[in-house]
Amino acid sequence: MKIKKCIFLFLIIFLSLSFFKIISEKIFAKVQTQTDKTQLRHEVVVTLKLVQVYVTDKKGNPILDLTKDDFVIYDNGKKQDITEFEKYVLSFPSLEAEDKLKIIKETPLQPDRELMSRKFFLFFDFAYNNAKGIIKAREAALHFIDTQLQPSDKVGVLSFSSLKSLTLHEYLTTNHQKIRQIVEKSGIKEITGRAENFEAEYWQAVADENPKDASKAGWVFDKPDPGIISRQRKESLVQILNFTQKMIELAKAMRYTPGHKYIILFSSGVPYTLVYGIQSPYRYQEKYEIGENIQSWGETLLKQRYEEMLKELSASNCAIYALDTEEARITLEADLRMTGAFSLEKMASETGGKYFGNINKYEKHLEKIQNLTGSYYVLGYYIDEKWDGAYHKIKVEVKRPGCKVHAQKGYFNSKPFSEYSQLEKQLHLVDLALSEKPLFLTPLRFPLATLSCSVDKEANLCLIAKIPLEKIQEILEGKVEIISLIFDSAENIVDLRRGEANFSQLPGENAYYYSLFSLPPGSYKCRLVIRNLETGRGAVGSSSATILETKKKGIELYPPLLLSPEKNAIYVKGLPPKKSAQRFASLSLTDYFHYDTTQYSPYIDDSLQRNSTVPAVVVCSIFDISAPEVEISASLIEKSSGETIPLTVSVLSDAKKKDKHIFFIHIQIRALPQGEYALNLVAKEKTSQTESQVTKIFKIK
Repeated sequence: MKIKKCIFLFLIIFLSLSFFKIISEKIFAKVQTQTDKTQLRHEVVVTLKLVQVYVTDKKGNPILDLTKDDFVIYDNGKKQDITEFEKYVLSFPSLEAEDKLKIIKETPLQPDRELMSRKFFLFFDFAYNNAKGIIKAREAALHFIDTQLQPSDKVGVLSFSSLKSLTLHEYLTTNHQKIRQIVEKSGIKEITGRAENFEAEYWQAVADENPKDASKAGWVFDKPDPGIISRQRKESLVQILNFTQKMIELAKAMRYTPGHKYIILFSSGVPYTLVYGIQSPYRYQEKYEIGENIQSWGETLLKQRYEEMLKELSASNCAIYALDTEEARITLEADLRMTGAFSLEKMASETGGKYFGNINKYEKHLEKIQNLTGSYYVLGYYIDEKWDGAYHKIKVEVKRPGCKVHAQKGYFNSKPFSEYSQLEKQLHLVDLALSEKPLFLTPLRFPLATLSCSVDKEANLCLIAKIPLEKIQEILEGKVEIISLIFDSAENIVDLRRGEANFSQLPGENAYYYSLFSLPPGSYKCRLVIRNLETGRGAVGSSSATILETKKKGIELYPPLLLSPEKNAIYVKGLPPKKSAQRFASLSLTDYFHYDTTQYSPYIDDSLQRNSTVPAVVVCSIFDISAPEVEISASLIEKSSGETIPLTVSVLSDAKKKDKHIFFIHIQIRALPQGEYALNLVAKEKTSQTESQVTKIFKIK
């Protein structure tokens, strides 16, 4: 019995231990899973925060030999681990002989590892300015573009006038030639930039307004409500209030653009006395004159708005570099309190910028701006991303004695798109539609093809996009807008179409969006933007195309439409142009590319499979040739060696429509080594012995 009891007790202990082990393993596995999930969730919301830092000595000369270990950075009082460090010396500081530093090699520009570039806004003030000042401002801006900008610098153009309020002519771009074209027109006639055109045409498309009406409201910023202040107030006071309010809105919208923003302001400034009054006796001829002298403390509302403007600009890391355009004669003769010099000085000092008097010395002033902004450090550290819009204070210290640190004072957390102001949403869209590397949110990318397809008046350019429904599902849920943009060689908008679509109910993995355009001969850049109107998430497709001049005689071959064997693909037709809506309404993709849409879909990828058969539609036009006979051939040209490899082309069908021949062909891709190739197609007309060819770059996989 004792033995049985021992065995029984042993079994109980064994089972208990086994049960405990199983339970422990399950609990540990559960805890580990939760830990993994927590870590994963933590990794998802962790983001890299980048801070631009300028370090100078006591004389204001840049210090260029610091290392990561020389810096200490605090975020809301908490010391951060600096994980990223870059030093940029974009230009050598121009120093006096006794102030010269030891020679340091200039940092080469390497876009592939670039953390943060400089961002400038050229700001033309037409309200507080004079004719000579506007001319000098234009000269100074052009000089800055031609001599001080680096290829990686992003530049935008703003202006303020009593009629148009605050206007965004061009958002931040590295296309400095486009910026130059805009600046050249400043002060002569109305400035027109891509951003301004885009914004006006976008809202016209949204509201379906008459173009004449849209032109009256072609600004990013609304005009002020004259009822916000008393009608008895002077027009100048209304203008100042308008200026400060719009600058506040601009500063708030700039919160989420990373890094420093440098606003080079060309202005004679807001008269200081209109805001802050006169705190000493001064003969002043006005209706409210008290005897012969007055003691004015300014306008309370204006002072509040002006101070708020300075705080918002500073909090958004927008530094004002003010170039005073007032005539030197007036500056010498007038009481400075009656001019805008003090106002400009206050704007510059409060935002971390600098005031420069006498616009005639702009070359020296702009060189100083280059010295102040051209040599800087970028510090990076990781933070937990929180979408609450909260403000974080930043403090940067340098361990080396005698250094003066100039860094952004803080930053704002991102916030949900639904909480964006109207201006913020508009800047977001301008950034998404026009920038190669948008600052607000990085968009998803999808393939886009643009094919010239005819010389007909109805349509000669076809835009085709492959929209990956599953890949961009989060963008397509809810209210979505789709915008097509066509730019000419000068990057002017020649066509903009906007509509709302519901992609969420479409079946399958992909949908093919297409739209037809009628354009004059020239080179074009095309962009298709899909944006969720509730979350702000976006997807962008980009391509380019060339429309050729019509030939008097001969043959013209157009780029081929390659196909893939996909059955019953989903097609979405874009909106026709308003001016030709009836003509375009009946046109479809198969009117220009004859193929069975139930068996094939457009192939828009940039790679081809070796040892495969590629279906394609080839279109060519015939000019002044009777009974033409067309022969299609193809070859591949290997990029590195230049070797030409003939391909086998099988013509499955040949359709004639007016003066066009439309071929449905198969191209045999041989078993070639992987690499980059040029697919060359040739159409030869036998009777006239004329030929035409097109080339497209592909990768062979």
